[in-house]
Amino acid sequence: MPETLKLAIVTDIHHGPDKLTKVGSAALPGLRDFKAFTEDYQPHFIAELGDRISDIDAATDAHQLRQITEQFTGLPAPHWHLMGNHDQVHLSIDDNARILGQDMGHHTVDAAGRHLVFWQMDCELHHPQGFVPRQADLDWLAADLAATNLPAIIFTHVPLDGGSLHGNYYFDNNQRFGGMPHSREIQALIRQAGNVVLCVAGHNHWNDVNFIDGIPHITVQSLSESFTTEGEASGAWATIEVDHEVRWRTHGRDAIALAVPVRGLNAHWQAPLPRFEELIRQRQIPEGLDNIKGLILDMDGVLYRGDGAIPGAAEAIAALQAGGIELVALTNNARASAADYSRRLAGLGIELEADRIITAGRATAEYLAGQAAAPSVFIAGSTALRQELLAIGAVESETPAFVVAGFDMDMKLSTLAAAVKYLHQGARLIATNPDPMLPGGNGIEPEAGAVIAFLEAASGQTAYVVGKPNKIIFAQALAKLSCGAEAVAVVGDTGETDILGATLAGLRSILVASGNPAGAKEFHKPTICLANLAEVAERLVG
Repeated sequence: MPETLKLAIVTDIHHGPDKLTKVGSAALPGLRDFKAFTEDYQPHFIAELGDRISDIDAATDAHQLRQITEQFTGLPAPHWHLMGNHDQVHLSIDDNARILGQDMGHHTVDAAGRHLVFWQMDCELHHPQGFVPRQADLDWLAADLAATNLPAIIFTHVPLDGGSLHGNYYFDNNQRFGGMPHSREIQALIRQAGNVVLCVAGHNHWNDVNFIDGIPHITVQSLSESFTTEGEASGAWATIEVDHEVRWRTHGRDAIALAVPVRGLNAHWQAPLPRFEELIRQRQIPEGLDNIKGLILDMDGVLYRGDGAIPGAAEAIAALQAGGIELVALTNNARASAADYSRRLAGLGIELEADRIITAGRATAEYLAGQAAAPSVFIAGSTALRQELLAIGAVESETPAFVVAGFDMDMKLSTLAAAVKYLHQGARLIATNPDPMLPGGNGIEPEAGAVIAFLEAASGQTAYVVGKPNKIIFAQALAKLSCGAEAVAVVGDTGETDILGATLAGLRSILVASGNPAGAKEFHKPTICLANLAEVAERLVG
């Protein structure tokens, strides 16, 4: 069995006045207790991970730091300090080095058969970016890990795991200041080295652990923090013992204990999968636009924008139809019926029959028809949505099995209140579409996504949304085409609904620039990007 390495760690001392939830007045007494503890514990090495003071001004900070330095004299084992962000607000790195009596650059030491790495990365807090790693620091770490054949333990002030900060007093609402913005790049470097068995940090003022590639990333609680300990200073420090396992214990009022096996050198988890959307694309979706025999068309942004037809859209529809391309139009809007949309399109010079148009309202009705022969519903939506639901045999009820949410400009608050009541009585929340807003004749108007947010917040339920990007609505569109999915492409202007939905349904997609100026996010990749429907028609039928 390997020799047991014993480490004692203290971090985020924050000596100074009481500030927010930092009980700075408890810092020096806490350090004296820590020193007495180490005399009994007899560790191989003692690590202090930064933020020794609560910054006030240069003279006060220097005085506070000298008081901290006095507490680190006469320790029973060697020790090392890291820079924290508060340590360098009014004092320079050289000031810290002079007062602490040590060089504040990167430092390594071998102890009990392990390689201890004190990675002194840039901990100056930049606004608004947060922490910005220097390439020289990354290069140093890579070279240092490559030069040792011992299991390595990395100490930093800022955690490297990129873990959740939900609930953290300081960082829940300030995420970019709680960790390294390039944590994945650093984790990739550590993975490539293959010999890191543990990472230890402070900064976040709580106890936390995440496992990445089998490596525990431990965050140690602050000595003077009180947000987790009901207003009293935590008095926290940690011991870590490493042999065939890692045994971490934080002492004090915010105690925690963990024991896990040590990861073997060059032992790795499987590399993460690419995005599921990309896997679907790789496995199911042909490349290019060859052999396209059918198109599923988004409407707003492809056929019209606001009250007017997009230039060339009417001619493109006629050319596609004359060229033998089957067409189905698909809209996430449930405010009007397919017949209403067919009439609207005709007024714009676009001929498309109602049976070739699927609205989110119609798609939702068909989904519910598959759930029950006569589904009992409460409807929080438009007259058109109500008509679609009643047409498939739905029954409005005061004891509904489903609350169906859409949007209507005349919707009353009492309607939403009734919906919330039924949801709390056990009804399921079904929604037409996720769009929070859409362009209207008078500017931006709210849409069903805003209603969903209200009902989810008031009920605690999560809505089942039928509209795009749910592949259900694309399957309904495919059912109206005589050609198979391999010969169909979706034409849309929005990555989060049209392009993602096409990918999830296993269909090729064409992103047009005639509608949504935001376009597709980078991970919603279309088969091709074209200017507008006229260019689509030119590509497919000339």
